Amino acid sequence: MRKRDTERLRNRDTKDTNETEDIPPLAARVNTLQEAVQLSLKEGLLENSLFTFSRAIRAFEITINRRLPPEEVGNAFSLWWGTAREKGLLPADADFDECRFDFEATFAKTRVALGASPLEEAIRCAALAIPAQANRYASAKLKSLVAVCYHLQRLAGENPFFLSVRDAARILRTNQNSKAVAMLGGLVRDGILIEVARGTPGGRRATRFRFSV
Repeated sequence: MRKRDTERLRNRDTKDTNETEDIPPLAARVNTLQEAVQLSLKEGLLENSLFTFSRAIRAFEITINRRLPPEEVGNAFSLWWGTAREKGLLPADADFDECRFDFEATFAKTRVALGASPLEEAIRCAALAIPAQANRYASAKLKSLVAVCYHLQRLAGENPFFLSVRDAARILRTNQNSKAVAMLGGLVRDGILIEVARGTPGGRRATRFRFSV
């Protein structure tokens, strides 16, 4: 897609702007699809690059205040593929259509725009909808933690989600991190959560989980 086409998409007036209502309102400002591509590839081709690109497109949709139709989403992926190829980031055996299908599946499940807070959105959703898995517990605080984890997984799609001990303590409404560690550990033992990668105390990344049920 040429630069003037991207600018045309960004500046186009539209009457139908209500389709972005299910995207959290706080998001990074992404002015062009090329910017979305660059944000997803700035650290090279990573496992979550397509997910980051999908979130950047959602942020672009918020910036222009409308949803992209399927053909424009397809053009966006072509732009991403061409850029990744020019940078020499794609494997030698990379297949365009296979990668496109991966992107389309990821994009369809992406609900949180880049720059928006998945945790805040999950907390909001958990207050509205408690999953059935939470009903095995009597504790209202534990039910809330299960619900937030459920919605974090929904927002992350097939990717694992991040949840720090501090944030878990906040959800449990306690200032004792040890209690949050115990509750998360219990959910892992009960098979509600799968610990994918453990974070390090004081590290830059929180522990990654999957909601397994």
